[in-house]
Amino acid sequence: MKKNTSKKIFIVAMLAWPLLHWAIFTLYMNIQTVVYSVQRFNYYIGDWQFVKFKNYSKLFDYILTNTDNFGIAFRNTFLWLGLNVFIIIPIALVVAYFLTKKIPLYRFFSSVFFIPNIISIVVLTMAWSFMWHPTQGVVNSILDIIGLGSLKQTWLGNSSTALGNVFLYCVWAGIGWNNLILSGAIGKIPKEILEASELDGVTNVQEFFHIIIPSIWPTIVTVVIIGAAAAFRVFLQPQLLTNGQYGTTSVPLRVVKTVTEDSGYGLASAAGLTIAVLGFIAVYIIKSLLDRLGKKWE
Repeated sequence: MKKNTSKKIFIVAMLAWPLLHWAIFTLYMNIQTVVYSVQRFNYYIGDWQFVKFKNYSKLFDYILTNTDNFGIAFRNTFLWLGLNVFIIIPIALVVAYFLTKKIPLYRFFSSVFFIPNIISIVVLTMAWSFMWHPTQGVVNSILDIIGLGSLKQTWLGNSSTALGNVFLYCVWAGIGWNNLILSGAIGKIPKEILEASELDGVTNVQEFFHIIIPSIWPTIVTVVIIGAAAAFRVFLQPQLLTNGQYGTTSVPLRVVKTVTEDSGYGLASAAGLTIAVLGFIAVYIIKSLLDRLGKKWE
C-alpha cells in the first residue's frame, strides 16, 4: 500500500511541473491571445473594449496596403517557407549524399557545415554582418581585388539586396542541422543494397533518385515538416541582421514590434493567430502532398 502511494506521489510530482508549464505558457497564453484579438484598449476610459473582428479587418487592410510593413511581413514569411522547403533541404540532401560517399576531406566539410548549429546566432549574425560590411567587409574587398568594384553594395542596408542577403545567411546556417539528420538516415541504408547497385552499373544520379530518396523518405518528410513549421517562427535572423528594415521583416518580428512600439496588443494578437492558422494550413497541405508522393515508392 505504501509502495503504491509513493509511486503515485512520484508520478504526480514528475508531471506537476510540465503540466503547470503547459497550462500557463501554452493554454492560458493562447486563450489570452484569442481574447486580445477581439479587443482593443481604449486609452480614454483606460480599459479594454470588445470590438468583434475589427482587429482582423484592420490587419487585412494593412496587409493589402502594406501599412506598417504587414504586407511585406506576410510575403516574406511565405518566402521563408519556400526557402526552407525547396532550397535549404534539397541542398542539405545533396550535401549529405556526397558526404556519405566519403569524398576527400568529408570529415572536414561535415564539421564546417555543422559549426553554425553550435555557435550562438548572435555571434553568427555579427560575423555575417562584418563579412558584408560596406567598407570593412571581406566581400567588398574581394570585389575590389578582382576588379569588380562596381558591384560593391551596402548589402544589408539596401532594399534591393538586404532580403536576399538574409536568405543567403539562412541557407548557410540551415544546411548543417538538416545535413546531420539526413546523413544519419543515409548511413542506415544497408550496404548490401548500395553495393548491389554499383555492381549493376547504377550511376550516382540514378542511385540518388531511385535508392537514396525512397529509402529515407520518412526522414525527408520529417525534416521538411520541421522546416516548413520553422518558417512561420522566423524572428531572430531579420532582427539581428537588419532589425527588420529594408524589406526583411517577418510576421513574428512585426508582431513583436507592434506590441513593443505601438502597444497594439489586439492587432498583434490578430496577426499572430492569422499566421498560425495559415501556417497550419500550409504545413498540412505539404504533409498531404508528401504522403501522396511517398505512396508511389511503397
